[in-house]
Amino acid sequence: MTAQNPAAHAKIAADAFDRLVKDVKTGRAQWSHPHNVRQAVDDLTRLSDAMATTLQQMAAALTTLNQPGPQHQQTLAALGLAGQAEATAAQHLRQARRTMH
Repeated sequence: MTAQNPAAHAKIAADAFDRLVKDVKTGRAQWSHPHNVRQAVDDLTRLSDAMATTLQQMAAALTTLNQPGPQHQQTLAALGLAGQAEATAAQHLRQARRTMH
């Protein structure tokens, strides 16, 4: 079985998020009920956890490519920081969810 290109999944997720933002901005979607907000926080927590893991996987994959130069190290460092930020976002979302009624 041939491995899939994971970037295709990232594009689908990004497109869905763009639609979400656009729909809320234009009024086609609203945060009109606390249950909807709670569910969205749960889903965004899942997304943040998945993003953190994905960024770690991407950095690991780039490490195996052995690309020389400072740009490669800068890329790895930036991916690491982005992964940490996503893990922190997931923690904040969990805290927000715990405080919701």
